[in-house]
Amino acid sequence: MTKSLSPEIASIVLSDIRDGIMVTNTKNEIVFVNKAFSKVTGYSEKEVIGCNPNILNSARHDDGFFIDMWNSLNQAGHWKGEIWDKRKNGEVYLEFLSISAIKNAEGNTEHFVAVFTDINEKRKAEQQLDRAALYDVLTDLPNRNQTIHYLQNKINTSRRNHKLLAVVMLDLDDFKLTNDKFGHDLGDRLLVVIAQRLKRLIRSTDMVGRLGGDEFAIILSDLNNFDEVEQMTNRINSLVASSIKVDGKKYKLTTSLGITLFPFDDADAEMLLRHADQAMYKAKENGKNQSHLFDVEKDQQAQTRRELLQQLSIALKEDELLLYYQPKVNMRTGKIIGAEALIRWQHPEDGLIGPGQFLPHVEYHDLIIEIGEWVIRKALTQLSYWISKGLKLTVSVNIAARQILKRDFISSLKEIINDFPEVPLELLELEILESAALENTDHVAKVIAQCRKMGIHFALDDFGTGYASLSYLRDIPADVLKIDQSFVFNILEKRKDLALIEGIIGLAAAFQRTVIAEGIEKTEQGVLLMRLGCDLGQGFGIAKPMPAENMLLWVNNYQPDPEWSLWADTSWEISDFPLLVAQHDHIKWVKNIMMYIEGKTNSLNPAILIDHHECRFGHWYYEYGMQRYKHIENFFDIEPIHILVHQLGHEIVKLCDAGEIAQAREKATELLQLKDQILEKLAVLQRKVVASQ
Repeated sequence: MTKSLSPEIASIVLSDIRDGIMVTNTKNEIVFVNKAFSKVTGYSEKEVIGCNPNILNSARHDDGFFIDMWNSLNQAGHWKGEIWDKRKNGEVYLEFLSISAIKNAEGNTEHFVAVFTDINEKRKAEQQLDRAALYDVLTDLPNRNQTIHYLQNKINTSRRNHKLLAVVMLDLDDFKLTNDKFGHDLGDRLLVVIAQRLKRLIRSTDMVGRLGGDEFAIILSDLNNFDEVEQMTNRINSLVASSIKVDGKKYKLTTSLGITLFPFDDADAEMLLRHADQAMYKAKENGKNQSHLFDVEKDQQAQTRRELLQQLSIALKEDELLLYYQPKVNMRTGKIIGAEALIRWQHPEDGLIGPGQFLPHVEYHDLIIEIGEWVIRKALTQLSYWISKGLKLTVSVNIAARQILKRDFISSLKEIINDFPEVPLELLELEILESAALENTDHVAKVIAQCRKMGIHFALDDFGTGYASLSYLRDIPADVLKIDQSFVFNILEKRKDLALIEGIIGLAAAFQRTVIAEGIEKTEQGVLLMRLGCDLGQGFGIAKPMPAENMLLWVNNYQPDPEWSLWADTSWEISDFPLLVAQHDHIKWVKNIMMYIEGKTNSLNPAILIDHHECRFGHWYYEYGMQRYKHIENFFDIEPIHILVHQLGHEIVKLCDAGEIAQAREKATELLQLKDQILEKLAVLQRKVVASQ
């Protein structure tokens, strides 16, 4: 038999429980409150005993709300829900309230017990997170994701009311120069002013969003003709061009505008933004500080797309599609960790066609789903063959947004993998674009969770390009983040890209994700990535995509980059990284001379050509290098060779200008030998630097 609590213990529990408790009698008079009640409402027990609970009424609910509440209490004996109440100080707050009727032995109600929890701060935090996912932090304008959502709704409205819809892409001219000259803090303040001006300019039916950097999108709806668009763009240009005063100084800006019109440009929200973006870049090419209208050529484009879709459908049936594989390696250990399956089209007339020439045209068509399922099946077939030959590699395949957002994606995937019981599912990795996951985060998260239960891994491709928020990264349980190759490409020359990659690697570590870099082409890129904490990579510097039949031979013959092996087990100081970049600069300088001989470039700076102090390598050698490495004997062996390189390069250019190409090519052989000598000297210097650490 269960022993009931004593009145003393019950009183302590009711008094000290963290939820607020209020008890009323049948006259609706308060007869008991606990400490938590007083803490939340601000009323002491003495102030409320005998009072009606309506002293907490916030006036935010109408009579119907309370009628429904009492109906529930009288009929079911309980009610619960969210309610706005008011504290003693007048502050309105949100609480979760549960009320129960307490009956006596005869079944008559004697008291009502209300238990409530203050959820005001929790709701505020949720609202802040929701807003951060939809609005730009700096300008408080809708971000890219919210802009696309708004634009898609306006497209639907435009279809119904048969009115024009204009998408205007705005980009500030030479804003990077302003940032570099005056600093990012001023740049941010200018962006805030521009955002405020644009918000004041647009109508209530319009919207302005910030897509990133100094790019803004303006959605103009319910338009009757193009004249209204021209009037608005003229006002935008004038508004932006008006000087901006910050800290007593005036700054002048201009803008380039790209415009596309729906339904003449009959596309979805994402594509309309792309078209407006293309038009904006055309405006920049035409001289900036102007606008350009996207040329739709609707009929011709639609016909071309229909023909392509038909040809691709036939290609799928006729087995004209095939997969190439690009290896992925651990640069630090030299181990081959997997390969990415990349689709190609062996066209009967046009030869081998890359994915960029046909996949974008089917991205929003159901055919992309058929192609995606074919890719998975083909990759698993190849995996099965490699396993039979003793090769176990993880193979990643790309999944289109339309495919993963299908309701039956998991069941379709299971049908395919059930045909390959011999393939361990941990060898299969699915890659989705970061932007694709943004379309339906909840759905994608559920799909990834189900796949992970089966052993299948997931990677977010082109990470850093999809305008994702931290909450999105938290909610998408992908195993791998792939750094987009556009950031890796300029990592040696652009500090912003270096900082961005460093940030991505830090995020990956914080969220316990593996990170891999795409587009590695140079040894120095790999060394720097390892130094930053990214050991995994793929790119032309490792191997180009190859037919499946070439993979076994490549795997057996693969030799890791000796430079990567050199730095793999060393503590390479980031302050010594310019030494590696200097090697890259030297190679690039000689390459420009070779291109000049072949007529592939005619833009050589005479000052840099003649003066060995003025090239990028010279700047490093006589400034940073001299300060840091002059105590190392080998350092001074580099200078005389570098001087000869410049003298010989100057001679070669003079011969080319005189039309003596054959003699220039003879001299080029000597130039290449000098180049190799400098690289050897730099390698020795690098080893000595490492040995001294």
